[in-house]
This record gives sequence, structure tokens and C-alpha cells, in this order.
Amino acid sequence: MNTTALGAILMLIPVIPAWSTLSAQGTVLVTTDERPAWVVEGVPDSVWMLVEASSEADEEDRRKDLLKQAETHARAAIEGHADDVERRLALAVVLGFRTDIEGGRTQVNTASELHRELDAILEFDPQHARARHMLGRLHAGVRRMNWMTRWIATNLLGGGELKKATWETAEENLSFAEQQAPEVSDHHLQLAALYADTDRTELALQELEHVFQLSPVSPTERALWDEALEVKEELEQRLERGPESERRCRRVGPQRPGRRRAACE
Repeated sequence: MNTTALGAILMLIPVIPAWSTLSAQGTVLVTTDERPAWVVEGVPDSVWMLVEASSEADEEDRRKDLLKQAETHARAAIEGHADDVERRLALAVVLGFRTDIEGGRTQVNTASELHRELDAILEFDPQHARARHMLGRLHAGVRRMNWMTRWIATNLLGGGELKKATWETAEENLSFAEQQAPEVSDHHLQLAALYADTDRTELALQELEHVFQLSPVSPTERALWDEALEVKEELEQRLERGPESERRCRRVGPQRPGRRRAACE
């Protein structure tokens, strides 16, 4: 969902180009030319490059390993800089990707930690567009769970922070981010998915068009472009079928490895 290369003192990690580390590990090569739009100044190169590499890894275990490495780098960069919102954003992004790919209690715990991290960022900067986007996206994801899964997650698996999630707060935050940082394609895609999940198909299609106006640069942005095309086709088919096609549980919205595409109430 950013980045000047930071020196050893700021990074608190060994100074070797992130692409060298990834290449040596046999991972897909990611260069600074593929910096995604969500990356703002202060996000360590090593973090976003590992995240990008994880999105192209073929095996789930490899994706998880790369994200754990990214999390280690992100936490190291925060040490001694707890009030640096961009470094904390980098950690939040990694936690968000981990939430997508993990399952069960690990997923719920990671999502809860993500929620707390976003709350901390927004306490420093209530108008932080990218953090607002992630909070809205997280709330929408919780609302997409069926009621039983949501109850188990929030009451039995330690996800009490997720009880705050509503469609209204999700839309408020996603809309704010889309307006304040329209250069980020995921801001449009996630808002379109919310419109689709709340039975505003035509509005969702209009929002998706903003994705296609942006040129994808990074692996995740190219994946988002493909997701947007998939969602557009799905929504156009829904319109063709008419109102009778609407169901209480719908398969709509973005899908990435490990993400379930069900919107149920």
C-alpha cells in the first residue's frame, strides 16, 4: 500500500542495498525504480522492497518469510524513533500484508496489533491519509467476515480491538484517503470494493476507473491493476444479471493470497 535510503545510524540495521540481500536469497529482484506510490519519505527501502518481493513469491511459506524479514527491519527502524509516523507506517504496512496471508489466531493477533499501530500513528497525525486508508481497509475486512467468524475473532481469539469496526468508519477512512492521496491505486480499489460490498455497484465501477488512470510501477501495483480488472468484470456481470442476483453473502472486492472474498451480514 516512501523512501529514502537511510544510513546506518538511522536504520539501526546493516547498510547493504536491500536489492542485494533479496538477490542473494534468490528472491525476485526489486529495484528503487519500482518504489510504490504508498511509500513516503522515512519508510526504509529494505522494508518496502521485502514487501514487494513477497508479493511475487510463488510459495506461501516464502511470502511469510519475506514479510517476517520486513517486519524485523521495520521494528529495528522504529527503535528510538517511536514518534516517527512514517517508520511506524512501514511496520503497519507489513502487519497489513501479514494479516492478509496468515490464518486463525495468528491472523487475528496480527490484525489487532495492526489496529493498535494505526491508532498510535493517528494519535500523532489524525490526518495521515495512508494510515486512515489502512484503518478503513481493516474495518472493511472485519465487516466482510460472517457474524460467527467475527464473534469468534473478537471475543475468543484476542481481537477485541476489532470490535470497533463498522462499515461507516471503514467508508469514512477510505474516502478520506482516496481524496487526500489519489496517487495510490489501492486507495481507489479498496473504496470501490466497499461500495460493491454495500450494494453501490455503479459507484464502485466509477471508482475503479481511477485505478486504470494510474500507471503501475511496482509488483504490488501491477497486482492491484489485475485485481481491479477482475472486480470490474465481476461487477459488470452483476449489473447485467440485475437486482435478483444480489445475495446476502457476496464474493466481491480485492483478493490476494490468503484473503477471503466474502461480504456477509
